[in-house]
Amino acid sequence: MQSIRLIFLCLAVFTLINCGGSSGESSSSSSSGGGGSSSSSSSGGPGGSSVEKLSMEEYNALPDNQKYIVMNKLMATLYKGVALKDFFDLSGGISNLVVRDGADTIGTIEASMNEPLTNKETYYDLVDEKYNFDTTSYWAGYKTQQYPSAVLFELPLSKDYFEFWVAYRLANTILFSPAVELESVDYVDIQRVMYRLTMMMEEGKSIHEIVYEHMISQENWRRFRSPEDNTREMMEIFLARFNDEEVPKAAIACKNWYLTDGGQDYQLVIDFNENTEPQDILDTTVTTCYDFYQAVSTHASLLPRIVSVLVDVFFTDYSDAEKSRFVTDIVATNPTTFQEIFKTIILSREYLLNNDRAKKYEEAFFNVAHRINWFANRNYFRNLNRRPERTSFETLGDMKQEALAYKLGRSAEVPVDSLSFAFYHKSARERVLIDLKRDEFNQNDGGWQADFIDVSLDGDDFVQYLFLSVLSRTASTDELTTLNNIIVNRGYDGNTLTDKQRQARIVLDYLSRLSELYFFRAVS
Repeated sequence: MQSIRLIFLCLAVFTLINCGGSSGESSSSSSSGGGGSSSSSSSGGPGGSSVEKLSMEEYNALPDNQKYIVMNKLMATLYKGVALKDFFDLSGGISNLVVRDGADTIGTIEASMNEPLTNKETYYDLVDEKYNFDTTSYWAGYKTQQYPSAVLFELPLSKDYFEFWVAYRLANTILFSPAVELESVDYVDIQRVMYRLTMMMEEGKSIHEIVYEHMISQENWRRFRSPEDNTREMMEIFLARFNDEEVPKAAIACKNWYLTDGGQDYQLVIDFNENTEPQDILDTTVTTCYDFYQAVSTHASLLPRIVSVLVDVFFTDYSDAEKSRFVTDIVATNPTTFQEIFKTIILSREYLLNNDRAKKYEEAFFNVAHRINWFANRNYFRNLNRRPERTSFETLGDMKQEALAYKLGRSAEVPVDSLSFAFYHKSARERVLIDLKRDEFNQNDGGWQADFIDVSLDGDDFVQYLFLSVLSRTASTDELTTLNNIIVNRGYDGNTLTDKQRQARIVLDYLSRLSELYFFRAVS
């Protein structure tokens, strides 16, 4: 991860040197950490839980600036964001920020995650009305890959949103990926997987029930096509069980299950030649394929394995020993639903205060977009989720973070090769931070809106407002001096709306080049 930070530090230095200054990122007292957990991680105390929940008492005891960091860490994880002026009263200037009465806290966010929407259909209708998706001819199925991003952007934080978000996170892991990159998978399978996960969570179904229903589905068989391949992968993926001697026995149990070829559209067929000879596998005896899937879904190794996969996603840069302790402590809470596992992780003291890792694209993009009152044009989510060869727009595929696509799910780590991260940076810079919406009535014109900079702040305070809005930190002295020099030299130092728009674009362009934008950092 250090190499990524170095790339962006160099970009920032290059930007400021070309403008007559030097970068202040490394000198800032609140700059991003060094990638990975700090020495204080896993600090549950002797015999305590390493994923103990951050209490409201602890949150309230934090300095106000750290409360804002913690709030946006949680919200970015949930693909949402808290705008600076919604959290702080700005009337006293940046040096005298006061948390607004009634501002959200981690407690109100958690409460929102448990509160059902009364008008959910209205938001789904809005998504269909507001955005364009690929729905015609050969590309018709692509909507199923493009649609979830728009739903996550528009749906307000709620129980319904949280369950959809959990489904999306799960469907991007090795556990439930629809694997649309495979020839045998149809784009409609994305919708089926997402719908099943979301609806079963809404109905209060257990982890075991959801895993079982997924394993017996056609979508699962389209990813792993033969009895040998499917049963092996189910034991490895859901149980981390690598026992070659069990595979032939499991294949016998599933001998009457198979997938047709492409000429018959890869349909799951279960014929009448059901196995009748008991097979000793999975620490039990199974006879039929249904028996096999029940044995997997109720096995003692299922919960530790699922928790391990999710710990890898959210605590990516921690040591194996630390991750192992997280898994042990989460399993000890005896979660019965996926929602409980996710809440335990993202509401923990360790995650909110100590975690330091690269953000997935959605974690960076959605968070900043909500913090700067950014408007998505009609084609944004279609372009973001298109095949790279079909658009000049930077896609998640370009970033090697394609949604719901890979056979084994997204990598837990953000791809760090130069090309992938270049697309990530270009999208964050050009599509979000320096993109100003100029026509409020044009649905095809996206970008941040004038309301974002409609604040009674100017000069240094205005620059600091932009820094805090995007990075949750103030600018260093060097950064302020250099950016102000650029603003003055270009004649943009007035207080008109146009001047402030130009000032904002200069500062936001600089912020797009800092590694802090692309990393969660520990709170200190």
